[in-house]
Amino acid sequence: MSALPESLRGLFWDIDLETIDPVLHARFIAERLMEKTTPEAFRWLLSRYSREELLAVVEASRRLPLRDRNFWRLYLATA
Repeated sequence: MSALPESLRGLFWDIDLETIDPVLHARFIAERLMEKTTPEAFRWLLSRYSREELLAVVEASRRLPLRDRNFWRLYLATA
């Protein structure tokens, strides 16, 4: 069984949810949800990963557009 909620399936349309692991694939999952977020995805992301983990993804990511990186930097700085 997938550790990702079924409600996130639409954001991972190209991935078999049964094979994705939130620990092993944390950066991939975080990048996808940070860029293509919904209210539910936003809440799940913040409940699943620490502020430090998310900041590390933001700083290392080459996939996130600058707009999204800036949003997450500001949001996580005040969270």
